[in-house]
Amino acid sequence: MVVGKYGDFTEDGLEVIIRDPRLPAPWVNFLTNERYCAVISHTGGGYSFYRDPKTDRILYWVGRDLWRDRPGRYVFVRDMENGEFFSITWQPLMRKLDRFEARVGLGYQKISSEFMEIEGSVTYFVTREDPCEIWMVTLKNKSGRERKLRIFSYLEWMLGDNVEMNFHNIAILYNRAWFDRKANAIFARKTLLFGQAVYEQLPVYDNPFVAFIGTSEKVTGWDCHKHAFLGLYNDENCPESVMRGSCNQSICEGNEAVGVLQIDVLLPANGERTVVFVVGETEGEEKARELLRKYTDLGAAAEEFDRIRKLWVEKTEPVKIDTPDRDFNILFNRWIKYQLYVCNYWSRSPSYYHEGQGGRGYRDSCQDAQALLPIDVEHARKKLLKIASLIRKDGTCAPGWSDTYGPFPQKPYKDHPTWFAPAVAAYVKETGDVKFLNELVPWLKDGWRDGGSWRDPNWHKGAIEDGKGTILEHILAQLNYTFNDTGEHGLPRIGEADWNDALDMVGREGKGESVWLGMALVRSLKIAAELAEVINKEDLAAELRKKAEVMSKRINRVGWDGKWYLRGFTDEGEPFGSSKNKEGKIYLNPQSWSILSGVVTKDRLPKVVRALDTILEGKYGLVLLYPAYTKTDVRIGRITAFARGTKENAAVFCHANLFAIAADCMIGRGDVAYRRLCKILPSKQDQKRYKAEPYVFAEYLIGHEHPYEAGRGAYTWVTGSAGWSLMVVTEYMLGVKPDYAGLRIDPCIPSTWKKCRIIRPFRGTMYDITIENPEGLQRGVEEIIVDGKKIDGNLIKPFRDGKVHMVKVLMG
Repeated sequence: MVVGKYGDFTEDGLEVIIRDPRLPAPWVNFLTNERYCAVISHTGGGYSFYRDPKTDRILYWVGRDLWRDRPGRYVFVRDMENGEFFSITWQPLMRKLDRFEARVGLGYQKISSEFMEIEGSVTYFVTREDPCEIWMVTLKNKSGRERKLRIFSYLEWMLGDNVEMNFHNIAILYNRAWFDRKANAIFARKTLLFGQAVYEQLPVYDNPFVAFIGTSEKVTGWDCHKHAFLGLYNDENCPESVMRGSCNQSICEGNEAVGVLQIDVLLPANGERTVVFVVGETEGEEKARELLRKYTDLGAAAEEFDRIRKLWVEKTEPVKIDTPDRDFNILFNRWIKYQLYVCNYWSRSPSYYHEGQGGRGYRDSCQDAQALLPIDVEHARKKLLKIASLIRKDGTCAPGWSDTYGPFPQKPYKDHPTWFAPAVAAYVKETGDVKFLNELVPWLKDGWRDGGSWRDPNWHKGAIEDGKGTILEHILAQLNYTFNDTGEHGLPRIGEADWNDALDMVGREGKGESVWLGMALVRSLKIAAELAEVINKEDLAAELRKKAEVMSKRINRVGWDGKWYLRGFTDEGEPFGSSKNKEGKIYLNPQSWSILSGVVTKDRLPKVVRALDTILEGKYGLVLLYPAYTKTDVRIGRITAFARGTKENAAVFCHANLFAIAADCMIGRGDVAYRRLCKILPSKQDQKRYKAEPYVFAEYLIGHEHPYEAGRGAYTWVTGSAGWSLMVVTEYMLGVKPDYAGLRIDPCIPSTWKKCRIIRPFRGTMYDITIENPEGLQRGVEEIIVDGKKIDGNLIKPFRDGKVHMVKVLMG
């Protein structure tokens, strides 16, 4: 599958091969276990962090300069006889190389190049469990004569909170870095750590953590002081010590710190040599020494790399599809699952685009966990229990949490209470574990309550627990809160914002309302009612359905604009997302969610569909709103200040497009769903225009109203699009959807697909499902045959026998 002039996927889809370092933007990979993460580009740029990308940033990277993509993890190679040198990763020297290749893999990145008959490659990966990354460097002598080479590793330390970006000259005064001869390594630490700001204060703490870089070879020189190595007025593309041929043996105390290890390699004619560098962070020097001893052994490092490759193949193995579209098969069989794991591990914080504020978001984690269920149910279950512990007795919740400082102290967005019920219901459907609803989980006790008042100014100093309640009680508290937290029109108040974070001024005075949030609430109330029925709470189910009906009627009474649904009402009671507005007349989410929630009435559905097809859909996909805002409106929020076609201001938000594609499938529009998915599928883009990675979803494509960058992909990797795309393809298009009583089969596919297949685990059994579509339909099931026997209806009851069951679905 060709992804443009810059490279292609391997036949098995496990790697992306790039042969030109000068891409239109850095193509990035995430190398991670759940404690340590290395973000790395195709030319070695990027950074690493431990536990949290805000508070425990290890390596420095300048995020404000995306295309410069520096600093990073570099390996300089110098010929000690003729003085010529190059960087294996092309960056930062950017010399003309005889050959360049980068391989983006599941859990690793391999960059190789050739210069003056020396071939060098460096394979980067993060270990399975330990807080460290390994650089395996291999050098080959292709000249037929002996070569004396000198190798220099290079990285720049950050060593703490990325608040250093704003207080750089002060923060570096805490830097210490030195070479330890016994460990054959550089150790580095900050003597003081910044803490999470509370009440506008920035507390500081003693830092027990030590970062390190060591090697398998005897170190013959080193530098810890950035300017000692580079030279006072030089940067990474002109390193004085490499040009001169030797390091300075510098330490760092109160300056910009680097990790440069110099080693000498003698390569015989046509010879080859592999060396290892190990980079990481841990608590205390002794633990650092243990990790260095463990992984600077060449055999151990090579074995760990083999295990990493096998691990990620295994983790992305569950749920396989086979369709006539090879792009679908490669992306959804491997890469989107890998992207989903990254999102589950680190939510929306670390990337080349985000500022890396750290932690994991509540709303995001609910959706990520839900999407991961058929792939890794145990991980998803743990995530759901953690999410539940962020809910307060009043039904509000913390907006997220960090592994370093706990629940976020900020006010949550108003939509957060509507995401937990669907995720829990999906878990129960996937596993049949109804007892999960009665599992006891702590209520969160912190400083926030409804309205944002601080009740307990010392909450962050002690235990944050307020008794316990069942999972179901946590769901009900959330839905009751949102149902009762309404404004003048009877719709949920939007507060700080709902799903659309940039609608941050609509409810600045506490009066603004959200039509979309009302729809999201209706959907969750209906889902919660089904949960209540599963555990025989019929009265509760009836109450929840009644609330859903009440909210649906309110939305249809006050939220309909004549041809589409409004987005909401401002604090002043004025509608927005209305034909009465000059800009932002119509928003995407209320139209798609009117279908997803069942709020739309039969007579209004054709109008909603027409608005989606004729107003919101453009060349590159469905825009989030139309027309774009060109004038800042403080009554609406920062959404109106973004450049037109970017971010929430009329971009093609992939997440929201996937909501709409799911809605298309619900009403039987398989051809439209496929067309819309292809428009945002990363591997189907014109790379000269799209610029971003072709192997993972972007948050958005710049909308068609932008004057010169329409269609460019932006904010890749950490997006809800990963999880929703996987759910859309497997559950809505291929139509294999877990239900409380078994697997329900209801495909909605493009009419051109005559045959497709999905292999899926479900409750301890594997189902190999072939869908045949001889008449070129989009929806409809004539019969289902399981193991040679026709069943009634479209529900396959669970076998729970550990076997493989063959299923044939005939559309008709």
